Amino acid sequence: MQNEGNSALKRRLEIVDLVRKDGEARVEDLSTQLRVSAVTIRSDLNYLEQQGYVVRAFGKARYNPALQNTAMQLPELDAVGRGAGEAQVAAAALRWIDDGASVFLSTGSIAHRLLPQLVSKQGLSLTLHDLAMVATARQFLQSEIHVTGGLQGNDEPGLLGPAAELGVLSHPLDLCVLAVDGIDTRGRVLARHAGAARLYSAAVRHAGKAIALAFSPAFTSTEGHPICNLGDLDGFAVNHDLEPAVFDLLSEHELQVERKANGLIEFTRV
Repeated sequence: MQNEGNSALKRRLEIVDLVRKDGEARVEDLSTQLRVSAVTIRSDLNYLEQQGYVVRAFGKARYNPALQNTAMQLPELDAVGRGAGEAQVAAAALRWIDDGASVFLSTGSIAHRLLPQLVSKQGLSLTLHDLAMVATARQFLQSEIHVTGGLQGNDEPGLLGPAAELGVLSHPLDLCVLAVDGIDTRGRVLARHAGAARLYSAAVRHAGKAIALAFSPAFTSTEGHPICNLGDLDGFAVNHDLEPAVFDLLSEHELQVERKANGLIEFTRV
């Protein structure tokens, strides 16, 4: 029964994501895409309507406009393939997360894609600074949720600033999971925003272990804001799209390939 419940939670989260992106979706189309019966989809939509995520109308479901700025704000993806690739990278984090673990999770599309997969874990304590992810976690996960506090900026996602950093430090962390945007030529992982980089740096220092997740990360000497050195990470998961120089940097920082399959490379500290 637990597996059936987990499957339903994942499917409902997918429905919310699909309806949000397209504005609306037909029952028949959702049934085809998710490979379940129309009866199951209608049951899911009834539940999601009761929870305020969608509005039902004439065989369709429309995304609740009141949630447009507060929940499930995954960036639009250029292709279905990228979304599938990001979900695969996100799944690599699961082997680092034990039942009962205390985990800090960054924002970013890969982190969003990891969140619904956490239904397979029991007794987690999650520390989040992205309000959209907080809303999703409270809806779909039976986990302890800690919100960092801090200020919501106009230019950066998530709660940031000194109060957010104190919020990270207020609870013990077994693991810090970072969705990163790039790697610089000095061997540092990068965030797109300066405030996020400072917060994530504090989380890395505070956590027992830290891993990074990336999909086609930029390799640059000029863009992005450093979070930590590659040498501060215990693991790194990325799709195959890596420049040779990045492999060299990972090796220099004692991160070696542990597994390589299905378009994914996972590195672990030796």
